[in-house]
Amino acid sequence: MQSTRRIIGTFALVAALGSVAACGPDDTAAAGSGTGGASGAGASAAARPSAAPPSAKAPAGGASAGAAAPAGGCGQPPKLPAGHKMVEPVAPPSKGSMSAKDAQPTCTPNDWIYHGKGEAKYYLFTAGEVKAELATGSGSTKTVPVGELWMHAGDCMTNPSAVKAPYSCSGNIYDITVDGEGKIDSIKEVWHP
Repeated sequence: MQSTRRIIGTFALVAALGSVAACGPDDTAAAGSGTGGASGAGASAAARPSAAPPSAKAPAGGASAGAAAPAGGCGQPPKLPAGHKMVEPVAPPSKGSMSAKDAQPTCTPNDWIYHGKGEAKYYLFTAGEVKAELATGSGSTKTVPVGELWMHAGDCMTNPSAVKAPYSCSGNIYDITVDGEGKIDSIKEVWHP
């Protein structure tokens, strides 16, 4: 009887450790693998097959066409509005220019999250008025001078402790639009917890 209890206790311990190790906040593969204790209390709604469609939870801005939906329960990737592009700066923006990678959506246990992919591209800002917005929380932004956005992006990349409320560093992803010459005429920080 004692040996049966030990075996059952060992299996329970292994199962508990396996579910903790298989799905964590930095584990992007757990949602798509179909493993990792999706029936456990620690699994996110996006990782469960029975979760509601994530289209209602899709981050602002959406995703480019052509990204395939993974088998992890995220559903179809969000769509970008016409003329918009998600980018991830690779260096702090300077006066009038920015180097950034195109950001593509990735299915994670926390829903769709954008990450820069490929080679960085060099962007210029228009000489005229650039609409710049910083995230102040879920779904809300504040219009700021473009220079303030450049400083914020640089601080988030090099010194996050310098960023003060109501702003935060929330993933280093920006939704941009460009004019007919390919110059940035609007840029908005995309908030993500």
